[in-house]
Formats: sequence, structure tokens, C-alpha cells
Amino acid sequence: MDAYSRCMARPHLLPFTVVSIAALAACDRSESASAPASAGATAATAPAAPAPIGTSAVAPAASCPAGKWEYDYADMFLETLTRNSSGARVVSERGKYVCTFNGNERGSYVCETSEGGVENVFEAPTAGMALKITVKMNGRSSAEYEPAGPGRWKTTRADMSGLRVETKATLGGRDMPVPATSAFSGMDRPGTVFEYRCEGDVFKLKPIVEGMATDFITMKRVP
Repeated sequence: MDAYSRCMARPHLLPFTVVSIAALAACDRSESASAPASAGATAATAPAAPAPIGTSAVAPAASCPAGKWEYDYADMFLETLTRNSSGARVVSERGKYVCTFNGNERGSYVCETSEGGVENVFEAPTAGMALKITVKMNGRSSAEYEPAGPGRWKTTRADMSGLRVETKATLGGRDMPVPATSAFSGMDRPGTVFEYRCEGDVFKLKPIVEGMATDFITMKRVP
């Protein structure tokens, strides 16, 4: 069995599409390294430490997230890929995904893609081969939420039935199975608790998943 086949045979139970694909890339790369297999697997699947908050003053939870925010999926995806492949890059990107929040601790939001949808194409060198990933999003999603403690809310209603997310990946020209299809873990389930914070014109949001480290989704304020 070659390195590609061995890597594909391993289960990857990670919550986000971007993390899952990056882990597969790291897995294939670790097969060609001289370190023991167990050490390579640990490095590929270890949760990333939360990003530093930075030096800017954090706005009180009560001042956000009401307003419009753009979710730049390309930036998040590229950052995740770069953890395992320093040569990762964005090949092309098209479209926007904007979320409109009504209310702060309690309220609702609607997220919509621009006309024609969003399409981002990425490439990362992996074990001497090119890993190419295409992510497409089209449609809209919505939810309602209520307070769940300082800087947290709980979704009371969630509807992602109108949002289509499609992810394809190839390694060296060969199709790769994508372990997860949701880029928005937890957002489709009422009762999920989210942590959120505002840092100037940046809004950060992440689901609280018991026993698992999760990354913040980052959005930027738009007019």
C-alpha cells in the first residue's frame, strides 16, 4: 500500500472542513518524513492553540454583534492550510458571504452569498505533490439566539437548508475524499452555545464543543 492509500485509510474526526483537509495534507506529508509514524500522527491532529487576542481594546459584549459582517472564508482556510504547508496559497476567489445580525445578546441573523455564490480555490505543496482544494458556497442561512452568559449565546432556531456548501480536493491530480462537508460546525443545531467577541471592526465567533478545541470564525464589519 502506498503512502496515499495508507493516509486515506485513517479516520479523521475533525469538526471543520478546512481542518479536515489540512489534516489529510499533513497526514500524507508525514508518511514521507523520517520520524516515527506515531509522532507524525500526533503532529497532524493536535488542536491548534487559540490565536492571541492582540493589543487592540476589546469592545464590551453588549456593543456587538448587531450590524453587517463579511465572513472571509478564504483567509480562514488559507491560515489553516499554512499550518501544515508553508507554500499554501489562494489561487482564485470570487464572491462574498455577508451576515446581518439584528440584536446583541438576543436576536437573529441572516447570512447570504453574493449573486452567483462564493468560490475559493487553494493550492498547497504536499509530499512533492500539489494539493488543490475548491470550496463553493451558495444561498443563505439564518438563526435566532439568546444569552448564555457573558460573551456567549445559545441558538434557539437554526436553518441552513438554503445554503449549499461543496468542497472538492485533489492530490497530485487524484480525487481525495473530504471527511466533513460542513464549514459551519454547530450552526445547524439549535441549542449550540457560541462564544463571541468584538475587537474593533472584527467579530469572532466559535462553537463550544465539549472535549475539543475549536477555532474562531473571523468576520469583518462592512457598511
